[in-house]
Amino acid sequence: MLKFVTFAVKLQLNVHDLNNEAVAGNVMDIRMIEFLNEAGEKQEAPAVSGRMLKHWHYEAMRSLILNGVYNVSLCDGCKAGEPIRPAKISSNKLQQISEKESKIIESCGICDIHGYLIAKKQGKSEARDELGEGDNSSENEAPDNDGKDKSKKRNQTKSKADEQGISARRSSRAMFSWLMPVLGVASTVKQVIHSRVSQQRSEAEENASQMIFSKSYASGIYAFVSALDVERIGRVDLALEGNANKYQRDVVKSGQRINRIKAALEAYRLMLSGQIGASLSHALPHCTPTEVLVVCSEEGPLPFPVSPMYSDYIAKTAGLMPAAERSKIFLYSGNKKYPDGVEKKEKIDEIFEELANMVKSDGTGAGI
Repeated sequence: MLKFVTFAVKLQLNVHDLNNEAVAGNVMDIRMIEFLNEAGEKQEAPAVSGRMLKHWHYEAMRSLILNGVYNVSLCDGCKAGEPIRPAKISSNKLQQISEKESKIIESCGICDIHGYLIAKKQGKSEARDELGEGDNSSENEAPDNDGKDKSKKRNQTKSKADEQGISARRSSRAMFSWLMPVLGVASTVKQVIHSRVSQQRSEAEENASQMIFSKSYASGIYAFVSALDVERIGRVDLALEGNANKYQRDVVKSGQRINRIKAALEAYRLMLSGQIGASLSHALPHCTPTEVLVVCSEEGPLPFPVSPMYSDYIAKTAGLMPAAERSKIFLYSGNKKYPDGVEKKEKIDEIFEELANMVKSDGTGAGI
């Protein structure tokens, strides 16, 4: 069973507007970032944040699930594509819910894989329940010389809980770098003037009705890396049951867990087509994936790959990974040379087929 997979991707993107940053009046600028080249010299070029890439992996998963490609349950927040998650619709309003981690990930595959953060205020009774105390807990304790001090400290603790509320989070199983320009390759940025003209005005008013604005578009060869911790999908890291500590792993049925893993893997395919940022309605990038290096393991976690923004990333990644019996390395790269231990693929689809074949029932029968 697949446990961990990493992606190192190189894309050529022409005329994209995937990540905007600054707006001043009617001028919108593309996001720029400073970085160092291999000689240690500072450079600046267009880039796309890791948050944006992660969002579009989320959107790709959501699209695959809502269109029925994979049968995966979602909370109302993820169905609606809202950042508020986990959530449910109550009185025609989307509201974040606070429940046990196992219950949340059992009911929502995206909350399971992409994680969540719950920050919620509590009422006094809720805060005391979190502390494990009833309203009359102080009255049931045996008196002692320090009774007054203990009561004072308890009241302070309750008051603090009332003010702060609770915070719960689940870390994402999908991790992304920024989309960065490949070092040593030129990238360009061009500002373009757009205008909109209202058809509801007379010819004399045409100039006044024009809405002129400027946007920047970039072109270049870019790289990103990503990792998917498959082993921890559909599972909680630690759970307390009764009075004994138990490491509880599966909280969803085996078939549901496999569907989630397949949806998360297939989402990367959509990203390789350029579905990774903003302005897709009017500036869909002219995209071609030039190199895709995938390392996967059925044994356990792997190091992150060396970024394709560096010239020797394939050899360095191959040298960084554990022995062949613990990992497999697949590469789509046209005619580029590759080191021993790397299996060349003629089509990107062949890599996804290899991954799909590694996703199978783990025999746990969890929840069945």
